[in-house]
Amino acid sequence: MKKSILLFSFGFCALVSAQTSPPVIKKPLTTSNSLKINSRKGTLIEKRIYDLAKFKTLNIQKIVTKDMSDQSAESVLGIIYEYETFDNTSKKTLTIEKAELSKLIQSLQTLEQKENEGKPDQEVKYKFLTMNNIEFGGIYNEKLKGWINYIKIPSTMYNQSLNEFSRDELKELIKILKNAEQNL
Repeated sequence: MKKSILLFSFGFCALVSAQTSPPVIKKPLTTSNSLKINSRKGTLIEKRIYDLAKFKTLNIQKIVTKDMSDQSAESVLGIIYEYETFDNTSKKTLTIEKAELSKLIQSLQTLEQKENEGKPDQEVKYKFLTMNNIEFGGIYNEKLKGWINYIKIPSTMYNQSLNEFSRDELKELIKILKNAEQNL
């Protein structure tokens, strides 16, 4: 009887001690600290869209939102993706804030530098994922003996758009993004 009580108390203590609370996250996981004017309620919001460039099937735009009550405004980079199927036509806008855009440009410049260093001796992959889940990346394909760069746009849970491009087009994309950063 004493053994069963002792065994039960050990089991109970183990169960109680396993129920610890999760750690408190002191820093938020996102790097965004903008006003998010677009999500404000109870005020008139103005949105202006300026076309900056076109890259492959993507339209690069500057999107400025302004709260008409206090005249506060914010600018973001918009990447517009359009596609059409037999039954559907869809247009999706994903945004990148200025701080994130500078990190993206730095990452793409690093990727360009890696590609210019020559071919690696094994398959290598790089990716940069934005807060809106746009994936920019590059892969050295050993079978093709060359680099493949890509932008993967999340469309739906099971469907994603992939835009592949060359090393020369990577230089063009960096130039477009640098120009967009200066316009924000």
